[in-house]
Amino acid sequence: MSPSATTRSSAGLWPQDKPIALANSSFVPTRHGHPAPGTVPDDIVPEGEKKPKLFEQAKLPHSDLVLKNRAVVSPMCQYSARNGVPTPYHLAHLGQFALHGAGTIMVEASGVTSAGRITPQDLGIWSDEQIAAHASLVTSLKSFTEGLTMGVQLAHAGRKASTWSPFYRGDRKSPHYVSDAEGGWEKDTVGPSPIPYGEGWITPRELTTKELQDIIQSFVVAARRAFNECGYDFIEIHSAHGYLLDSLNSPLSNKRTDQYGGSFENRTRALREIISQIKKEFPHKSVWLRIGSTNFAEHVEDPSWGIEDTKRLAQELGEAGEVDVIDCSAGGLVPFQKINPRPGYQVPFAEGVSSLGIAKSKLLVGSVGMLEGPDVHQPGHLAEEVLQKGQADLIFLARGFLANPSWVEDSATQLMGTRCAGNPQYHRVHPAKRPPPRAQNHN
Repeated sequence: MSPSATTRSSAGLWPQDKPIALANSSFVPTRHGHPAPGTVPDDIVPEGEKKPKLFEQAKLPHSDLVLKNRAVVSPMCQYSARNGVPTPYHLAHLGQFALHGAGTIMVEASGVTSAGRITPQDLGIWSDEQIAAHASLVTSLKSFTEGLTMGVQLAHAGRKASTWSPFYRGDRKSPHYVSDAEGGWEKDTVGPSPIPYGEGWITPRELTTKELQDIIQSFVVAARRAFNECGYDFIEIHSAHGYLLDSLNSPLSNKRTDQYGGSFENRTRALREIISQIKKEFPHKSVWLRIGSTNFAEHVEDPSWGIEDTKRLAQELGEAGEVDVIDCSAGGLVPFQKINPRPGYQVPFAEGVSSLGIAKSKLLVGSVGMLEGPDVHQPGHLAEEVLQKGQADLIFLARGFLANPSWVEDSATQLMGTRCAGNPQYHRVHPAKRPPPRAQNHN
């Protein structure tokens, strides 16, 4: 390689230890006269068609938030951060959904403590040093996408902490967990009781009552950072997929004898204390809850958490008026779960909560579970059916958005024959209701 070629190659590389030079202040937004991406103004609804429910706004019960449509980007762990700090990768990852009309984006599970991460590469919100990157992420996404609602999921992995990312292909001392010597925290992995997730996993250290109460406070402090410093519109408490709060809820993993174990009331106490303390400090902010609706363990003799428990909790939350959205997921607590994933397989859990008849002025219900539908060529149909039947109020998608970042726009085309409003800079693919195309010489 010639010296000049070497110079050209190195000149194009930005030092990794130098702050990125891209600036929101250099972006020129184009919004005047343009409807927000992902919305369906009346004048673009084709004659004889009705606006799909997927594109109706959703007013949240206990805050000023109004979601511009009912498609929510679920939190998706990317396992790509150092020291829990969001990066340009996360902006690119989430930006694709924002530009193509997702109404609400939730940033992936962010550890409320360092030892509460699933992997060493998880995002975090346990330190003030992470605030600037979170705030930059929120500000950037909102600066180029009109009407976007942004949230972050607050999480503690519990006994499933200090594990390998699912795409790690290097050497490992244990197939299931990252040892202290490899950058993990096996000695600081904790749970409600000293019961490992499965064979070969870390046996967690049982939390003392004081330690558990400290973690409860860590959720509150994380919410404070999210609202006061990072600019998030809402936070979601992660109480699903076998992580700490989910494992506290279930009698399969919680064998405690203090006020956080035993009865339903005691096992859900930590979760309810987190919600109540956050709402006490932020009465007008939006709190969401992802709940593990069932352990999928009804086939075992020992009692487990099931849909009736979820309905009971939802009823109590609805009466308390502290949660805007209950996001009904399921599974992940035990390796012996019996689960049959397929499009819409978790809708019955959202439907069970919706069947309680809790007023929409008190609680909205979200559904998950491959709601992109069984046919990639017909996006939106299953989601619209769920909404029209009243089984859920919001549609949460993760893998569906990964496979098709334009899912919202494509769903509009499928459901009413034309695209929804889009990003102004992508004007050449916007809906009809415009003059016929003509030759243009500019790019």
